[in-house]
Amino acid sequence: MNEQTPEKQSSRKILLTIFIIVLIALNGVLLYLNIKNRDENTVLTQQKKETQANLDLTEAKLDSISNELDVRIAEVQKLGGDVEALSQAKEQLEKDKKQLKNANVAERRRLNEKIKGYEELLVSKDEEISKLKMERDELYQETSQLKTKNVRLADSINMIDKEKRQLAEKVTIASALKAENLEISAINERGKERDKGEYRAKQIDRIKIAFNLGENNVAKVETKNIYMRLIEPDGAAVFDMATGGGTFELEGQETYFTAKQEILFDNTRQPVSFVFNKGTPYKTGKHIVELYSDGFKIGQGSFVVK
Repeated sequence: MNEQTPEKQSSRKILLTIFIIVLIALNGVLLYLNIKNRDENTVLTQQKKETQANLDLTEAKLDSISNELDVRIAEVQKLGGDVEALSQAKEQLEKDKKQLKNANVAERRRLNEKIKGYEELLVSKDEEISKLKMERDELYQETSQLKTKNVRLADSINMIDKEKRQLAEKVTIASALKAENLEISAINERGKERDKGEYRAKQIDRIKIAFNLGENNVAKVETKNIYMRLIEPDGAAVFDMATGGGTFELEGQETYFTAKQEILFDNTRQPVSFVFNKGTPYKTGKHIVELYSDGFKIGQGSFVVK
């Protein structure tokens, strides 16, 4: 076996040293590249996180603004305002939300700028809503005051109407006629008249009711109907259409009358008389004569049949 010469051994050492140095250099380069790649990955990951965070923040802002727009639209509609601008902004915002996920950096930057515009729109609408509320409150106050005035006016009108009705009732009552000097006489078949108040049935062919209409300055000079009711001892009113009987309204009820006479009241204490032929014998007992006009009893008298 040949022994290596010192020159060969030295050459091998030099080569080995160079190899080791190259190997160390390569390891250093690989280590540097690994560190650099790791740092770049770290930076890229951080950038992705920041981008996602910005994306989430932008999306959250858009969602918040969308909700605020819904609230403003409802409030403005309730107050009777114009919601066209808000509705258009809401429609555009929903389109922006759909485009956000696929937007590039420049587009996202523009979206963030549009968010400021949406926020300014909300502020301006808040001012409009405040103004509308003030106008609504003023209108409500005016309406309340008007309602109060209307209620008071209605109360006053009702009071006036009530007073008018009461006055009309008083005038009506005051204008009621009054039969004065009422006398009831019996007339026999020969035409002889008796006014004793008590008569035998055979002495009565007809009865005569005579009276004067009392002076009344409240009553109008006009045509009046005078109704006479002859009530027999059993309480029944004599009623026969063949002898001039009929019905009239008294206190809301249909009431029978025995005879009727139409006169022109002239406020001169004019005399009025009824001559009534019953046509059948009178019953024994007290007979009552009632006189009515304009719904009021204006006089009453009686006579007795033996």
